[in-house]
Amino acid sequence: MSEADITAATAPAPVDARARRIAERRERRRRLFLAALLVLWIPLLIRAVVGHLWFEYPFGVDLEIPLRAAERWVHGGQPYLASAFSSPPGPTQPFLYPPYVLPFVAPLLSLPRDILKVVWSLALLAAAVVAIRRLGVRPILWPLVLAWPPFSEGIYGGNIQIALFALFTFVFWTRRASGPAEPRELVQTAADLRVGITATLIGAIKVSQPHAWLRVLTRRPVEAIAGAAVVGVVAVATLTITGFAVWGDWIAQLQRATATDWELGGIALSRFVPVIGFVVSAAALLALPFLPSRTAGEWVGVLGVVGATSLHPFGLLFLLPAMLRIRAELALIAAIFITTYSFAGQWAGILVVAIAFTLQSLSYPDAKLNRPSALEIVG
Repeated sequence: MSEADITAATAPAPVDARARRIAERRERRRRLFLAALLVLWIPLLIRAVVGHLWFEYPFGVDLEIPLRAAERWVHGGQPYLASAFSSPPGPTQPFLYPPYVLPFVAPLLSLPRDILKVVWSLALLAAAVVAIRRLGVRPILWPLVLAWPPFSEGIYGGNIQIALFALFTFVFWTRRASGPAEPRELVQTAADLRVGITATLIGAIKVSQPHAWLRVLTRRPVEAIAGAAVVGVVAVATLTITGFAVWGDWIAQLQRATATDWELGGIALSRFVPVIGFVVSAAALLALPFLPSRTAGEWVGVLGVVGATSLHPFGLLFLLPAMLRIRAELALIAAIFITTYSFAGQWAGILVVAIAFTLQSLSYPDAKLNRPSALEIVG
């Protein structure tokens, strides 16, 4: 065979060149669309952080609420005030955490309140950074992600949900030297009690979020039960301090919190369409044992939001792992919807993530779901 024949045989076909050019043009258009979405999102983030949080939202309010409840309890008063449901937004809102939280909050009353709020918000900021770093978000994008309302409102308001989300990422992912974390359930290691305790803590502090613990229970029952036992012993030990009566008060407070006429009760589906909401919540719990291992964390996050019985903006953090797996443009559209702070916008964002992740999971059932995904721009 002559050199000319060899050259002709190895030259790329014209159709391949045309296909590459078409693919390159499509990619350029897609990148321009992503840039346009970012340009649209950034002003909304600024408005949310500056306009809503800085000028309207009380700094450290979600720490102030349990502090005031502990203060009433320490002085022999009622931590669970029924009258709080008719109070305006702010530190007089209802205290809804379980009674075993009170003995841990009470010692903080001796500290300067303003300094405590600053330190607590900084600690939550650190927890948020740990969480998004574990998920593979690039440092250059951290300011945008942290300014997103589910993060910024939780950090500024001092809501423990930020720390619980960091625990959530620990349960379902392990750290790697670079890139996104590896799904923990794929790592066949000896039982790790830390996983059981961590999963238990999420549901023990936010009783409407048992999803992580239930998932661990179906895959690593020894760890889940041991973790629940450890946390349970601590909770039972607090009975010597709180007594039993306050538990009845707490249950009554939770019943009030589910009332559909409480304006500040959040955006959970069960508040607006109770029957459908109950069915969705039950279905989300029943689906937990059947989730694929590689994407269990993403699925638990989505199901925990869609099937939540109590849902506020910072609860939408659990959508983030799935958002990092779907197409980048869809993730940005969802983020924009959620940034509007409207009921319709937030649920539009939830549905975009849930539907996109479900369809992608069906398309690539055995894949890592990172093609093409938001990790292209954030990880």
